[in-house]
Amino acid sequence: MSNPHSSYWVMAIGALSSAIPCFYLGWTLFNVWRDPMSVDDGSWVRFGVGLLVLEFILLHSGAFVSAMLATKEDWQSKLKLLLVLFVFYSLTVWGFATSLQSPALLWIFAGVSAGRLVTAYTGGMSANSQPGSMSARSALGIMLYLLVGFGSVFIAVPEWGIDSAILGEVYPNRGGGLWEREPQRAIAAGAAYFFLLGLAELFVLGPFNKRSVQEHFGEHGEE
Repeated sequence: MSNPHSSYWVMAIGALSSAIPCFYLGWTLFNVWRDPMSVDDGSWVRFGVGLLVLEFILLHSGAFVSAMLATKEDWQSKLKLLLVLFVFYSLTVWGFATSLQSPALLWIFAGVSAGRLVTAYTGGMSANSQPGSMSARSALGIMLYLLVGFGSVFIAVPEWGIDSAILGEVYPNRGGGLWEREPQRAIAAGAAYFFLLGLAELFVLGPFNKRSVQEHFGEHGEE
């Protein structure tokens, strides 16, 4: 029988692998909103919208991962399929990043996706893993995505550091969509989304909550 203490820390490593890239993205987007020129000379303003589209792709991939993990294949086979999906979505994002001339998107995708793959694998290896945990993760991500998406449309978002002068310099040829005309909406939404998702990875989906601690260590943390 697996040691429950070891199982807990395996899950903790997986949760941190997912949460840390999310916090990084949230903090970076917050800084872009506050002082856009402080991050890569303002280039992040241009692909703030791209990050949200990228996350939509990641959520889409999460649904496939959830379905795959629900099968009865052994974990070696599942790991191979995870890597195949990773390559497939990497090619998708590569085309997207190339069209935006934003190579940083590839590194961002790699960091976030690697963290989620580690979470999926370590979660499945854990003795206390739940079959629907990946489905719950995808559902929560979609819910948060819709929440911040609608919020960015219907709530007035201040320009803060992304004023017309900055936009004329770093993003002059914008499209006609709301997020393109007012990119601070997408950037603020992205900052909120990734920060909330990072918290959820740790304290809702991950092991850093009272129920999970009690399951692995007992009521008083001694078992």
